[in-house]
Amino acid sequence: MGKLTDMSVELRRSLVRHLQAMIDGRDFAGAVEYFEGSREVLDNAADEHAASALRLVAKAHASLSDYPIALKLARTAQSMAAAQGETLLLAEIFLTVGGILRDMGEFKEAERALRDAESIFRRQDCLEGQSRALNLLAGLFFHQNDYTNSLTILLDAIEIARKLGDTKKLAFMMGNIGRIYTFIGEFSDAARHLQLNVEMSRELGDELEEARALLSLGYVYIQMAEYDRAEETLKAAYPLIMSQESRYDEAVYLTYLGELQYRMHRYDDSRVTLTAALEKSEQYGRESALTGRALRQLAEVSVRTGDYRFARKFAARAITVLEKADESVEMGAVMKLKAQIAAATGNAGEAIDHFTEAIDRLDRSGVRFEKVDAMVAAASCEAFDRRRRLTWLLRAEEFYSGNRIAVKVEEVGQMIGLLDLPASMSQLSREKSQVDFLTANAEIRRIKKQMQLVASSDLPVLLTGETGVGKDHMARYYHSLARPGGPYVTINCASVPETLLESELFGYQRGAFTGADHEKPGLFVNANGGVVYLDEIGDMPMSLQAKLLGVLERRRVVPLGGTKEIELDFKLIAATNKDLEAMVEEGSFRRDLFYRLSGIAFHIPALRKRKEDIPVLLSLFMQRAGLVAPDEQLPSELLHHFVEYDWPGNVRELRNKVKRLELMADRIVNRDFAGLADSLFGGPDISPESGASSLFDRVEEFERQLLLEAVLAAQGNKSEAARLLGIHEATVRTKLKRYGISLDNDRIAVNMQ
Repeated sequence: MGKLTDMSVELRRSLVRHLQAMIDGRDFAGAVEYFEGSREVLDNAADEHAASALRLVAKAHASLSDYPIALKLARTAQSMAAAQGETLLLAEIFLTVGGILRDMGEFKEAERALRDAESIFRRQDCLEGQSRALNLLAGLFFHQNDYTNSLTILLDAIEIARKLGDTKKLAFMMGNIGRIYTFIGEFSDAARHLQLNVEMSRELGDELEEARALLSLGYVYIQMAEYDRAEETLKAAYPLIMSQESRYDEAVYLTYLGELQYRMHRYDDSRVTLTAALEKSEQYGRESALTGRALRQLAEVSVRTGDYRFARKFAARAITVLEKADESVEMGAVMKLKAQIAAATGNAGEAIDHFTEAIDRLDRSGVRFEKVDAMVAAASCEAFDRRRRLTWLLRAEEFYSGNRIAVKVEEVGQMIGLLDLPASMSQLSREKSQVDFLTANAEIRRIKKQMQLVASSDLPVLLTGETGVGKDHMARYYHSLARPGGPYVTINCASVPETLLESELFGYQRGAFTGADHEKPGLFVNANGGVVYLDEIGDMPMSLQAKLLGVLERRRVVPLGGTKEIELDFKLIAATNKDLEAMVEEGSFRRDLFYRLSGIAFHIPALRKRKEDIPVLLSLFMQRAGLVAPDEQLPSELLHHFVEYDWPGNVRELRNKVKRLELMADRIVNRDFAGLADSLFGGPDISPESGASSLFDRVEEFERQLLLEAVLAAQGNKSEAARLLGIHEATVRTKLKRYGISLDNDRIAVNMQ
């Protein structure tokens, strides 16, 4: 009898060994077939070998998507192993159960199983098993877009990997942590962890992991607008990808490179690259998320170049693919593009619906930088009211400031400023009323007096100074002196792609290039009889600097594709925050153009160097916002906050803080501006330099504050609060619960814990 028992045990051991070998070889169907043919070996058996065999065949069924059968087998194995006590086998079975439940969408049950596995491994002092359990648990939270919990668990798992001395696993986890930091919008932390991933993978000789880390790092640099570093990093990844012959990673590389190229305004290159990315991704899987992403990026290029016919085509194809792939982030990004197309083609109602859906989807996805991008795009749509657009822009400015993305802060700051301008530039361009530049500063007063003298001259005027000091307003002041009845035409040389800048400035004839189906006068022609303002002239490409010099000297222009010269009569004022003299020495700005522009130059001091202007400007902006009466004295505590602050963003930042006060003022009792200012300058959401809390915490606090303000403004009406914030009511309900804000008997209670 003993020999028969020993034989039965050995047969079960053999069954387990064979199943393990087949699963390691990914022969899942073969494993199932082999098990079914050997079932009699398990008859009436309930020992560890039977439990192991059931666990393995459950894994095989799960790999074949036979989840109900897999779960039933795994639960049977769990019962068998539990009878033996808290063994390592039981922990392994819990891991298998957790994985099956995760794939079935039963996330709460999956979490419970994985936590049970981690607890047993921990009590059994099995660090390797504990590490695997924590990684699976982190992946479960990641799959649910719960990046905070995922990150917390991975940070715990790292400590275990260090104890194990498992450098390969440590490198892998560094990469995952970096990607999570990317999603939640903490780019510096993301770059730091991904760089560690690169270095550790290189030391291990793991070229594929190094390539993937470089791809992710390059993508972070793209989002940080550090395009040269992004290009260098992606370039380093390419030979590693090709040596591994990974078609998937090659498609990812091409998609990232295509995005980088269109962000650098290299649209023709981007189309070629993204078309190649689409071909590679379709080879990998025509209905994969990768294919949907390539289609989305092609739609993005088409929107940016105004080719809305192709943009619609690519967006529609992307939606078809992404719906099947269940990709919420990419779907949100495509809805943003659909909204931009609708807005550009005059479908205001459709634009509102698509923008609202895009922001809501991206908010639920937890990927902050994509949500911020959608908010900035929505803020450009005049179909939304000013308050909503301003709210979006202020939140975007906060995000970009926290990540120190100066170019984005500048872009959003300019958009905030434009909300105060007349609805159309034509209205602005024909304004005949005097535009003043209010100041108490002696240097600015001197500039104003000299400006009055040079207004009668045809010589160009150059304004220099930091971003946000008021160069745009000084240019309008110059216009009001020099040609108050003439047009005022402005263009930002940094924001218009090089491929479009020439046609914008000089115009074009029909047929001059592909897509030129009508004649268009350039800005210089439109400015005849008035003033041309070239903002950020330091960013003008060298190829156009020579043409600009020719226009200034000859006062004539030839449109692209044309042969006839058009005579011009305009005054030019230009501005830059760069050191043009240093650029001349470097060879990035023409010396002859610099001398032509710098004959009459004015440097506008930073606001921190003219603090006497702060009370003047604060009073002006608060009056414009309807926060104080013209003769009302500002509270001393409010003035103290504003005067003591250093204003790195200058006048533009001051104006934007007043806009925040404007949004918040009607939601407080007794108009306590001093209290609001205290929150503006002292709150965790406003001080990106502070190390007291992470950017994630600051943005969370800012979001919580906006939600509370909206609920107060709506007097507890969740539908109205959702309308004010531009999100769905369901999102408001979710966030009220998340931030501990309850509405009870018409009173608003806040859980501060």
